[in-house]
Order: sequence, then structure tokens, then C-alpha cells
Amino acid sequence: MNSTGDSMIEAAMSGIEEALRGAGVTETTLEPGEKAALDRHGYLVMPDVVDADGLHRLRAAFERATDQGQQAANVQQSGTRHVADLANKDAAFDSVYTHPKVLAAVYHVLGCSFRVFQLSGRDPLPGYGQQGLHTDWLPRAPSEPFSIVTALWLLDDFTPNNGATRLIPGSHRVPRPLPKSMMAPASRHPDQRLIIAKAGSVLVFNGHLWHSGTRNETNGPRRVLQCQFLRRDLVRSANTRPEVPERLAPAARYILGV
Repeated sequence: MNSTGDSMIEAAMSGIEEALRGAGVTETTLEPGEKAALDRHGYLVMPDVVDADGLHRLRAAFERATDQGQQAANVQQSGTRHVADLANKDAAFDSVYTHPKVLAAVYHVLGCSFRVFQLSGRDPLPGYGQQGLHTDWLPRAPSEPFSIVTALWLLDDFTPNNGATRLIPGSHRVPRPLPKSMMAPASRHPDQRLIIAKAGSVLVFNGHLWHSGTRNETNGPRRVLQCQFLRRDLVRSANTRPEVPERLAPAARYILGV
């Protein structure tokens, strides 16, 4: 897009509040209990965000994107199917970064202007997927604001043995870095919780929360879409400016990063 077009879109959206209104976010989009869960536990599971038809479209788009972008050698080495830059691959993914309830949760955590940092997909193959506990951003001091929020869109059920996400409730508020002993994939934190949820749910969590994937011990897929939202002032616009699809409304363009 040329500079004139960019300027027009920036003028159309004066800030994050206007963009959120344009995406359908209101003061009541999140219930008080949902806000409390994000504050206290650092995460929120939103069930039934995607209906059966929407799941079919997202799964099909995931497979198309994976087939286009994934080399067999990389899958064999990592044991996981990865695909990146989904915002530019299929219109089916537009809802992932424009859903009002997800955006309301992100704004509740960050409290400032933000944009999409990355939109990708992940599918740990049978026998793979175990990660060490980690955070999605640099450690922060207690007085510093939160920087990043991650939303996982479940395209398959999260079950006790198919590689579901584990997390440590409340760890986003711990004023010390993650212990190195907990970074080993085989480590098990005494307070960890495994997220069990149905396909079509969305797990939104504070990116400073200690979390990881677990091993897929089944013969089936465990596909997720991962959308990370970052404080807008932390993004290097010169290197991360997206090729924004022409189909998108101004609010979606603003959230995507223009």
C-alpha cells in the first residue's frame, strides 16, 4: 500500500479506543468475573467462540496454509507443523484478530494501544510438542506494565494427553524470573494446570504467564492458531509493517498494525 493509502487509514482510526469500538467492543463485552480471572489468574478460557461451520473453515484454511508453507524436512526435524503470517494467507483468519471478546480481553490486560505481533499456527505431531515453561516476552519489574497477550484458538479439543497447554496460574504477577530448573521440558511445576477445553474455544492469557505446550501422546492432531498482541509502542514498524489485505475494514487494519 502506498503512503497516501496508509495516511488515510491512520486518519480513519484515531486510536485504539476507536478501533475497538469499530470492532464491536463495548464496556460490557467482558463480564466482571472474566476480568477478575485475567487479573488474578492471568488467563481466561472462552468456550464456544467458534461454531461448527467456523471450525470447518479455520481447519481447512490451516491445512491449506500448512501445505503451502511447510517443508517435510522441517516437520521431521521439529516434530511440529508450523505456519506463520496467517493474516496474509486466508480471509478465514480475519476473525482471529478482530473478535470483540478477544480484543476486550487484550485491552483489559494491556490498557493501551496494541497491535498484532504475530499470527501463526502450530500442530505438534504424535510424540512431540513438549516444551519447557517460558514466557512470551522479557521479564518485567512489578512496577512495569504488561507488554503482550496471547490468544490460542483451539481447532481441536485440548485433552489430558494430546499436547494441551499447561500454565501456572498467577505467575504473571511473580516478581522474579522463571527458575532455570523449570525451563527444562521434563520439568513439572507443582502448581501447573493443564487446560482442557473443546475445539472452538479460545484461551487468552497474559504473555508474562509461565506456560508451555505438552507432548501429544495421541495419534490425532492438536492444531491451534496463535495470535499475539503487543503494545504498539514496542513494535518496530519499519521491519514489521504488514501487507494489509484490501478487504479489511479500518478497525481491522489498525489492529493488524497499520
